[in-house]
Amino acid sequence: MGAKDNYINLEKAGLKGLQMLQPAEDSARAAFYMYVALGNYYQLKFDSAQIFFYNCMRSAQAVKATKLIAASNEALMSLNFQLQQQAKVEENKNILQNIADTTKDSAILQDIYAAFGSYYQQKSYYSTAQDYYLKSIELREKLVDTTQNSKAKFDYAIQCDQLSKLYLNTQMPDKSIAALRKAGRFADVSPVVSNRLLSSFVEAFTTAGNIDSALVYYHRLVENTKGQTIFPSELVSSNLNIGIYYLDHHQYSQAHSFVQKGDSLAAVIQSPFLTFQAQMIKGRLLEETGQSQQAIDILQQALPISAQLSKELQSNILKYMALAYKGMGNTAKALQYYEQYTGVQDSLNTQKISRTFADLETHYQTTQKENQIVALNQKNRLSELELKQASNTRRMLTLGLLSLGVVSLLLYFIYRNKEKLNKIMNHRNAELDTLNNELSVANETKARLFGVISHDLRAPVSSIVQLLQLQKEIPGNNEMLKQQYQTRINTASEKLLDAMEDLLLWSKSQMNSFTPQYRPVKILPLLQQELQLLHEQVKAKELRVSLNVSKELVFNTDENFMAVIFRNLLQNAINVSRHDDDIKIEATSKAITLTNKAGDTTANDLNAAFMQSQVSSKHSGLGLQIVRGLVEKLGIKLNYLPGDNNTIVTEITMC
Repeated sequence: MGAKDNYINLEKAGLKGLQMLQPAEDSARAAFYMYVALGNYYQLKFDSAQIFFYNCMRSAQAVKATKLIAASNEALMSLNFQLQQQAKVEENKNILQNIADTTKDSAILQDIYAAFGSYYQQKSYYSTAQDYYLKSIELREKLVDTTQNSKAKFDYAIQCDQLSKLYLNTQMPDKSIAALRKAGRFADVSPVVSNRLLSSFVEAFTTAGNIDSALVYYHRLVENTKGQTIFPSELVSSNLNIGIYYLDHHQYSQAHSFVQKGDSLAAVIQSPFLTFQAQMIKGRLLEETGQSQQAIDILQQALPISAQLSKELQSNILKYMALAYKGMGNTAKALQYYEQYTGVQDSLNTQKISRTFADLETHYQTTQKENQIVALNQKNRLSELELKQASNTRRMLTLGLLSLGVVSLLLYFIYRNKEKLNKIMNHRNAELDTLNNELSVANETKARLFGVISHDLRAPVSSIVQLLQLQKEIPGNNEMLKQQYQTRINTASEKLLDAMEDLLLWSKSQMNSFTPQYRPVKILPLLQQELQLLHEQVKAKELRVSLNVSKELVFNTDENFMAVIFRNLLQNAINVSRHDDDIKIEATSKAITLTNKAGDTTANDLNAAFMQSQVSSKHSGLGLQIVRGLVEKLGIKLNYLPGDNNTIVTEITMC
């Protein structure tokens, strides 16, 4: 009997059970509603499934069956996402949050955390999603190696696979592979798990650039699916992922073989999403191999679907369409699609930045809420102790009326219990003081990190604004100059986005403590990276920057701390430099120096500003204070020295 028949029988059994129940049997009624809902869901009858899941939830709430309340809301949250009913999704999420805040049942919590991980992943809040997936996996790991329950092993493997997909979304293939290896020991629990993990390994290794390992897992997947009358979707996605790898490396004959296999299998399976993926990748292959008209025909079929799925996929299709029309020599059409591509890409970049900040805020609020729950639990335990003590005191006083001797004995016990309670209260107060100190340090760290981010991004953003203003002032018929400015704006925006992502990732790693992570760092690439970020400011003043640093020069330091120090010092040097000035950067095995024109500021003025503990209201001063804090953390020295020909030498001594 096929899987579809099983789901039909599950639905029938649930309906029959509902007919046999008495009116007051809500607990059993909730379970039968769940069976009917699941039967409808796996038959893809989503509207009916939604009704029965809600019936299950209401029946479970009537008898306070927490596990079924949680299970029904977990299913509804996913189902309502599919039905695009966002308000209902938020209602389900709030119910699950209330359960998570109050229950101590790890079996319930592990499923709720998994549902939250999926919820935040669908919202592209990857940091918060990762936290919940890890919490769910941590709870499952306590039993998964010792239990004989196949479902527990199945859920654990699928959870690790979901985490691996999250890591791929955030360009961390090594972590994705590590998560899949944890799940790999339970691959034999089900063909579904086996095929899914093999396909995920192929995707992770192609993303990591390791085609040999990807092919090993691909051949295992092919062997695994031999003899099956229904081809799994994982086989299609694996062929397409390998095809993408060969396309990225311009190995078109190998790419053609795998893309063609993926396309053929997608046609057999008749899944709209797989067909779209195959069309997009095949269109790219045709465009890159000079078959522009064929590429356009396929990409035009995929374009409407891409707009419904995501802006990222839509931008890819538009880019390939522009390139295909360019290959045909149709410049007007190419420009039309390129303009659409840049518009979607700009919107996508804005969304990414907005989601990143929203994710950080959600992560921070979640941590704060968890801390508040811990503090509230401590307060409740203390209140319980106080109530217990008060009850004991009343009983002792009542018994004390019987005799003076008994009263004396009771007073002794009261005194002793008060001493114990005082010790407990003192201990709790000490713990609260420790938590307050940690919170103060965390708030200070957060303020410092946001100061670094806002200050270091101000100059690049200002450059982009200036370029946009200059572009507006170009005469209407000067298309070549407009294109040059557009290229400069795109380059500056990409560099700004890269710098912002680096700063945000670094700030996330520093949220709990502001401490350097030492490792060998090559200085020349780091300086070149920061000069690239400030390229537009240098070009605007036509400054001459000479970089006399050995390729082999390495210091054992924190790369992110040094990047922020270099960035601020270079920004200050550029700001005080006049048109057509020189900036010289040199380095030895002990020190790094930056020489630039002094302007109206002396070395003594800069040293005094550097040592100030507060920023003056008449000067910005924030850059120097940021540098000072990082220098102190790294244990290095920074001095301003007067140089020749009215220059100032900034010396960083790596002690």
